[in-house]
Amino acid sequence: MAGRVLFNAALIVAVQWVAITYGRGIGLLLVVLGVPALFASYTITRALTVPMEDTPRRRGGRR
Repeated sequence: MAGRVLFNAALIVAVQWVAITYGRGIGLLLVVLGVPALFASYTITRALTVPMEDTPRRRGGRR
């Protein structure tokens, strides 16, 4: 698992480096930097969010 994470991180960094170094448009730069940031923020938000139970307890129900 750690190897996959490191490989994917290196791949993202390499693509970003190429886009920053050789890219000429601001749109490409925003996409290359923004998409991985969105995935990372989604993952971090899911990991740090505590799920809440939506159904209330009934009287006399099991505890």
